[in-house]
Amino acid sequence: MKRRMSKKKEEFEVVVLSRDEITTYPKLNTPVITVMVTYVGAGLPPHTIRIPKDKWTPEYEKALLRASIEDRLKKKPEAYRV
Repeated sequence: MKRRMSKKKEEFEVVVLSRDEITTYPKLNTPVITVMVTYVGAGLPPHTIRIPKDKWTPEYEKALLRASIEDRLKKKPEAYRV
């Protein structure tokens, strides 16, 4: 019987700098509230994720922060002289 090696996900230290709510009106008289979460983590510069207020929970926020960090770490910086 083969035993699966469970690969533990890397953990990231995250500091939430702010959580701000903004209200927009994509349709007249229909407000939409969005939670803007600005954070720093994993040696990356500050970044903001947007979460619909009706979907916001601490667990959902953490999942989106992880996905955001993983996505940003995949990108390669580009440097050149101008």
